[in-house]
Amino acid sequence: MWWCTVRDGIETNPDIESSERGHFWLTCELPWSNHSKDNERHLVTTELPGIVTTTAGYQATVCEPKGWKEILRILRNEVDEDARVAALARQTYEDAVARLVVRLGDKDFEILIDLILSRTVWARLGKVGGPTEGIDVEVENISSGEIAFVQVKSTATQAVLDEYISRFNNRRDRYNRMIFAVHSPKGVLTQPASQLVSIWAGKDIARRVVKLGLGDWVATRL
Repeated sequence: MWWCTVRDGIETNPDIESSERGHFWLTCELPWSNHSKDNERHLVTTELPGIVTTTAGYQATVCEPKGWKEILRILRNEVDEDARVAALARQTYEDAVARLVVRLGDKDFEILIDLILSRTVWARLGKVGGPTEGIDVEVENISSGEIAFVQVKSTATQAVLDEYISRFNNRRDRYNRMIFAVHSPKGVLTQPASQLVSIWAGKDIARRVVKLGLGDWVATRL
């Protein structure tokens, strides 16, 4: 969405009206922009409310669109009050789900990660680990054909993570990606520079649970 502000008054065209120069025009005060006034938000059409985008084809020079309040709020980069309350409620729910996830048994936690994967285009190929190695699972991205190595643990240190990253690097002939899921990490787990390794830990798992509608499933496992 492009916008500008104009000065009071209009300037009339002293010459004959043409397609290049109309009958009158307004002079911009603030120049045309496709960002919010603080320049923090890019006003992409797909991220604007429908009441704003429906005015896109209106050709009148001066009008008061139905969504003028929403337009002003967006230009000021302000958050809708109802949306703010909803975001706070969502955060409270995510925090509650995170507390539930850490109480899951190993088997239920493995099933939860499997459910998350299956709802994000990853399909399980098989379990390749054993009791002494933790839970090693192979999954395939249905759309891209990539195969990922998934390690699921209830708790882990940075040293444990580094060990599995080393295993992953040694099997790059087989695996395209690695996912390390742990609900109760010991200390801070450092994300490696490689974009091929993803760490799902603590609240990050809870966000996925809420986003994918798995909160009720987690609650029934306690």
